[in-house]
Amino acid sequence: MANTPKPKQPFPVDVIEQKPLFRSHLKIDQYRLRHGLFGGGMSSEMTREVVWRRDAVVVVPYDPHRDEVVLIEQFRVSALFNNDRAWMIEFVAGLIEDGESLEDVCRREMQEESGLISDAPLLPVTMAYATPGFCSERFHMFCARVDASQARGLHGLDAEHEDIRVFALPFADALKRWQAGEMPNTPVSIGLLWLALHREKLQQKWENPVAA
Repeated sequence: MANTPKPKQPFPVDVIEQKPLFRSHLKIDQYRLRHGLFGGGMSSEMTREVVWRRDAVVVVPYDPHRDEVVLIEQFRVSALFNNDRAWMIEFVAGLIEDGESLEDVCRREMQEESGLISDAPLLPVTMAYATPGFCSERFHMFCARVDASQARGLHGLDAEHEDIRVFALPFADALKRWQAGEMPNTPVSIGLLWLALHREKLQQKWENPVAA
């Protein structure tokens, strides 16, 4: 987030030039820079591009009583042009707008993309970079208690060209489909593996029935 204190870098970085390349939905800058080396001294001058993008949230909707995880499916153009299946299975996610708290974004995106609400506090899972080699975007992942029996139908905002199918799977089935390569995206990988480690504790923690 914008207000996160800057960490002290382990090595010096010398930014020689910053040049804007593209300004639209995405912002792309080109940098000429040098950085400190593990073996001592400075690297030679290099050129790197950075795609600037807002941080995002990812929500892992989980029903501890049914032991089901809620997933969504929607069209992704980049997968199409990689000759992969363009309708991808994912978790609820969305970009953080100015002035929004992480929990506010999570609850808004759950409502917009799945029609679900959670009657319990959201549990933080992790923060991770999506593609740190060139993109600034980080995603902040949370787990939400939901009633998976309500996960059905089509959702999304017409203004954002969203056409989203929501469905629930038993956790074991979701993990098998991920292991079979049917969900090739980083947030699903992290979320399912996190659930594999923590779902028994969640079932104990969220022992009261989920409100319909």
